[in-house]
Amino acid sequence: MRRFVVILSALLFAANAFAQGNSSRADGFRGLILDQTSSEEATRILGPPVADKTDRLDVAKLSKWLDPKHKEKIFRQLSFKNVGDFSQIHLSFLENKLMMIDLEFKKTLFPARLNDLFGLEFAVIGTPQGASDLPNKPGNYPVRFIPIFYPFTYNMIGISDKTFIWVDCSTGDARTPGKIDRSRQVSRALEKK
Repeated sequence: MRRFVVILSALLFAANAFAQGNSSRADGFRGLILDQTSSEEATRILGPPVADKTDRLDVAKLSKWLDPKHKEKIFRQLSFKNVGDFSQIHLSFLENKLMMIDLEFKKTLFPARLNDLFGLEFAVIGTPQGASDLPNKPGNYPVRFIPIFYPFTYNMIGISDKTFIWVDCSTGDARTPGKIDRSRQVSRALEKK
């Protein structure tokens, strides 16, 4: 009996440690954390990049919430291909701190799973019945609504105290929310002041 309790305790401890290591977080992904991870740490976690260049950030409509420096070619960008469930992962660094995680999904992930993946609520943007754009004030959610029909492409936004998350979605059937194509986690350190 004592042996059983020891084994059970060890298994519970291991399961808890695994769950904490893989927990969802808005400001990170697979051990990479915005405003903390360096390019060397990212390479250690994901392996060697297929591309390493300096460029500006591709942030879609989040641009209106960010400092103009995001348009300057000052960000070191590392690109990785075919990592797990992702066709591409692009990481952008400023002064060797991770500022953006850009994920392109190769497997189907439904928009309803976003809350679980990032631990945030998301609002739909770009549908005929609801908000077509972000509010002017950074960090404010658009008016929330539940779409009746979805356009073939639309977006979702998630906001935390440390990050903005912009998600591109697509569907082939206007009656269903479709799938997630791409997500961008952007550090709020780049937020317009």
